[in-house]
Amino acid sequence: MSSPFPSSAAVSATAATIAAAVASFLAGMDVLIVNVALPTIAADLGGDMAVQQWVVDGYTLLFAVLLLLAGSLADRFGAKRVFLIGAALFGLVSLFCSFAWSMAALVAGRCVLGVASALILPASMSLINEANPDPRRRAWALALWGAGGASASAVGPLLGGLLTPIHWSLVFAINVPFCLFLLALAPRIAPSPRRPIRFDGLGQTLALAGLSALVAGIIEVGAIGLTVPATLVLLGVGVLALALFVLSQAKVAAPMMPLDLFRIRGMQVALQIGFIMIFNWYGMVFICTMFLQNERHMGAFAAGLVFVPSAFVTIIGNLIGGRIITARGSRFSITLGLAIMIAGFLFEFLTPAPIPVWVVATGLSVVGFGAAITTPAAAGVVLRSVDPAQAGIASAMFNTFRQVGGAIGVAVFGVIATFLPSLTLALRSVFLASALLLVYVLAFELLRWRER
Repeated sequence: MSSPFPSSAAVSATAATIAAAVASFLAGMDVLIVNVALPTIAADLGGDMAVQQWVVDGYTLLFAVLLLLAGSLADRFGAKRVFLIGAALFGLVSLFCSFAWSMAALVAGRCVLGVASALILPASMSLINEANPDPRRRAWALALWGAGGASASAVGPLLGGLLTPIHWSLVFAINVPFCLFLLALAPRIAPSPRRPIRFDGLGQTLALAGLSALVAGIIEVGAIGLTVPATLVLLGVGVLALALFVLSQAKVAAPMMPLDLFRIRGMQVALQIGFIMIFNWYGMVFICTMFLQNERHMGAFAAGLVFVPSAFVTIIGNLIGGRIITARGSRFSITLGLAIMIAGFLFEFLTPAPIPVWVVATGLSVVGFGAAITTPAAAGVVLRSVDPAQAGIASAMFNTFRQVGGAIGVAVFGVIATFLPSLTLALRSVFLASALLLVYVLAFELLRWRER
């Protein structure tokens, strides 16, 4: 006679899946919740467009650069342990940010928050992989994980709009209850296996130096100009360090980004999708919040409300996306999701100026719906494309490309907004560029799958 109570394995799988989804939500929310609060923070603590970009990119840059190291840590010390350390650090540093007394202190806190996010995100995907060996259960778990991250992209600006009128510090303090919840789930999650992984100190140093210099150089293009020596040095150092990083990965015994994974067809598709999707989304949300508050003169609360429809649509899209993956497979889901996103960006671009607020809200919803279908499918392709022993590093590579795309997207679109005469024109440029980039990704995806 079977027990009416769930087995310990089922309880552990459920707890791990919930924890992973909440962590995905938390990491994604903290990228964008601050966007709506930036004008208020700048009014209180000071800071021009470049400094405001660093409040966003200080987080996304460290998040991106350390994801590969964090993936190796999750493999070596166990995903559960690394996950819980990251959750505890995230909560503590969020409290620090809520009491920041200057922009320099806030940017420093945001950088450490990026470190904490890097610890929890690849570990969360590894927890799902460990707890859900059945492909169908894993597909649903990844859909929930994707729902967490994708809905955060829409809920973040909404919560920022709700909390900023009370006080901007609350956009950071709101993280603490989520972190406490993750720590409370810890006893129900099964221990993770450990694997003897070696660290690539040279690769980590070159990646950190290269990406930091490159993003800083792009931001400084908007702040002081392209031809200024400081900007050229930063861009040159960034490109050189990244080139040396790629060369080092072919030479070291234990590379942090194994180049052989780039030869796998599924990884090629998923990495490009991850990079360009988040490049577009983070850059669009950054410019949208500036457009709504600085050009349409909306308050933080009203600007946050513009993101409400996309929050609900994104959650629904992730739940539907799990069914589509199960019924039609990841390739169909990716193709459908990319096509929907392209349609959303073109709808916004083709609307005559001045761009109505309802068009912005509708376009965000359409793009968010497409992203919600695409993200878990791409994550599933990553996990299916590699050996289980490489799941941690492959997950970290996927999320690294996503977050690098986000950091560069904010930097690039911020520069575009600096040079163009109006935020309306900047927003239309973002819509067009995003659509064209996704057309490229869709064509690449279709051609690569057809070659099989």
